[in-house]
Amino acid sequence: MYPILFSTPWFNVYSYGLLIALGYTLGTILILREARRQGLNTDAIFDMLLLQLIVGICGSRLLFVVEYAPDKLNFSDFFAFDQGGLTFYGAVISSIIFDLLYLKYRKLPFWQVIDCVGYGLPAGIALARVGCLLNGCCYGTSSNLPWAMHFAAAGSGTCHPTQLYESLGALLIWYLLYRLSAWRRNYGEMFLACMGAYGLLRFIIEFFRAENPVFVLGLTMAQVIGLLMIAVAFFTWKKIAASRSQRIIPDQKPLALVAHS
Repeated sequence: MYPILFSTPWFNVYSYGLLIALGYTLGTILILREARRQGLNTDAIFDMLLLQLIVGICGSRLLFVVEYAPDKLNFSDFFAFDQGGLTFYGAVISSIIFDLLYLKYRKLPFWQVIDCVGYGLPAGIALARVGCLLNGCCYGTSSNLPWAMHFAAAGSGTCHPTQLYESLGALLIWYLLYRLSAWRRNYGEMFLACMGAYGLLRFIIEFFRAENPVFVLGLTMAQVIGLLMIAVAFFTWKKIAASRSQRIIPDQKPLALVAHS
């Protein structure tokens, strides 16, 4: 693996940090492009994404500390980002809460804007997980499959490259959302589909991930959150469809036939 892509006399360029930054940049570009296409306030959304970056990092760190290292739940250790320790779900949950409050404050349509986020998020995940692969973290359990890889942190032998599984899965989600977007009926459906699909993807991949502690009922915390995401996405989708408040093309009443004398 290549945790350090290259070094200079002044600093090192780490693959994990660089690929996460590139993934977030790619996601931001796709989100803003879709927001511009829909005639939304791209300046306000760009500001949201910048602030969301800070919120997401803190939320990601918080969930990691709670799940893996509760002894670090103090001020000095919590902000020791140089020691690593971030989780994707922590970033997503904290970012959604922040986006809801921010968009309400800026008086922007939440579901329409969050749909744009759904377009860019999977592509960003796909690129960021390549950083995990190069860094040698988030590897899988032992495997002798032809595509199994060796990771120094896992000791001898080869393991499932679960980083690649998730990267390719996220790329597939992005492609399917892009192809199916023309059939959506309500704002919010693309984001909910993204969350539900990713929840399912992560739930499956967790069976092949190594070193993730069991949380409850033989499942990891990521699997429990994934199941909750699927359930919330499904019921929210149904609620939006039933209320019709987010209908992209409002329902049309049948034209009344006027008899001419």
